[in-house]
Amino acid sequence: MLRRRWTVLAVAVLVLVLAVLASLALGSRAIPPGHVLDALLHPRGTEEDVIVRSLRVPRTVVGLAAGAALAVAGVLMQALTRNPLADPRIMGVTSGASLGVVIAISVFGLTALPSFLWFGVAGAALAGAFVHALSARTRDGASPVTLALAGTALDASLTGVVVGVLTVNQQTFDTFRFWAVGSLAGRPPQVATWVVPFVAAGVLVAFAAARGLDALALGDDVARGLGRNVGRVRLGAAAAAILLTGAAVAAA
Repeated sequence: MLRRRWTVLAVAVLVLVLAVLASLALGSRAIPPGHVLDALLHPRGTEEDVIVRSLRVPRTVVGLAAGAALAVAGVLMQALTRNPLADPRIMGVTSGASLGVVIAISVFGLTALPSFLWFGVAGAALAGAFVHALSARTRDGASPVTLALAGTALDASLTGVVVGVLTVNQQTFDTFRFWAVGSLAGRPPQVATWVVPFVAAGVLVAFAAARGLDALALGDDVARGLGRNVGRVRLGAAAAAILLTGAAVAAA
């Protein structure tokens, strides 16, 4: 069984490396793999070097970070809600990020992507914190059911607010739709350097909460019997999921 896991991991890493090389080599202008390596290791300021280092490396880094963040956040949400179909949207995080971006565009007049990324993360964090605080006030605390119900209700409410603002403000809609569609093209290098620390921090928190989540899978009473603080484990996992989802949604 362990050998099979290592085999699957090795194949996955190989596929990831090939995907990264393809992302760096393929595009509107194909660049041979040898030239890609030269651009990365021995840049000479040629046109191919600029394409690889300034355009394709940032989009690849953002894609890797966003993909990893959403994958880990999805696992955390499934563990928190004990629902194999759960995703980060269930806590209203994605709609919170959307509302943050809409506020940045409509209220503060921000139009450049790096300038309103912080608003997206802040909106996601506030939405997730509100859902967790609201569900924690119930008799059962922040249980899987209350988290799902509170998150779904908030997601619908925030989505309605976003749609309402976009309906009456054409300029905000024109700017927002390019962000909402989601694309890695044209991401400047500062976006890559900005999103990676958030994702790294979220992954570290997720790893710290992993053992506690394993205990929670056996039930709250069993987890308490094993010495786990159920509330703290849920809070840590939710915080990691919020951080990861907010960074990924805002950047990509």
